[in-house]
Amino acid sequence: MSDRHEPPGPPEYDPYESLTDLTGEEPIPALEDPALPPATPPRSPLLTGLILGLLLVVLSIAVFNLTQDDEAAEADATETTVTTSADSDDADQQPTTTSADDGTPAESTSTTTTEAPIEFDPYSAVGQPLALGDLTLQTAGIGEIRLGNDAADAVGKLVATLGEPTSDTGPITATGEYGACEGGTVRIVKFGALAAVVVIDDDGTETFAGYRLDLTYDEAATSVAVDLETLSGLKLGYSVTQLRDIYSAFDVEIVADSDYGRVFELRGTSGNLLLWGPVLDSGDEGTDTIMGIYSADASDNFC
Repeated sequence: MSDRHEPPGPPEYDPYESLTDLTGEEPIPALEDPALPPATPPRSPLLTGLILGLLLVVLSIAVFNLTQDDEAAEADATETTVTTSADSDDADQQPTTTSADDGTPAESTSTTTTEAPIEFDPYSAVGQPLALGDLTLQTAGIGEIRLGNDAADAVGKLVATLGEPTSDTGPITATGEYGACEGGTVRIVKFGALAAVVVIDDDGTETFAGYRLDLTYDEAATSVAVDLETLSGLKLGYSVTQLRDIYSAFDVEIVADSDYGRVFELRGTSGNLLLWGPVLDSGDEGTDTIMGIYSADASDNFC
């Protein structure tokens, strides 16, 4: 059996001896050094991300506005509205005006160039009016107005008889139309249904070179010239059957033309082309209509 141990006796000193003078009103001693700055509490990750997102949005808007301002400034410097005004009867150059986007007028830096109209002398009437019955359409001309004559005299007689032309192109470059020599200089003078073809040489000489009588020309149906007829009596509006009857002693052929479609060709016994013109095809020669009566092309003699 072990020896019994007695509990320890009271200590030889009082552990609360140093606290006997405390009254309970003394300050609590500082737990940290007061000279140290207060610690900053850690930020929330969500708040940090929100702040960064707002900064990026603001930065993007600023960059976009700067870009737009630069583009607007460039557009203001280069974009203008140009208004040109010209009178068709006035050959003088009209000034151009420009306006900026803010409506303020600005000096124009561009000009508009217009081609001057072709200047030419119109044909004047020559002699006394001729009887319409004397203006017969022939291979060599119109009555006494012969192909190859001076144009001022030939066309002048037409003016005296048929009145002022309904149109006059003046000198133009020929494209092959009206039978004129392509690339040459030609002048087309119309009297309603009748077109006088004038060729112009390099030296300026104007020659009556051909004619065309056609129902499709402007003001043809109401013009005096619509009643002209050939020496043998063929008129516009006749049928192919009437054509064959009138020229029974000649060779009449109906052929296809690349420009006019169906056309008639009247040839002499030697095979030379005398007259020709477009035909309105109805499917029956009895009602096929003669729409035009043309002389041989001017290019046959002048090219």
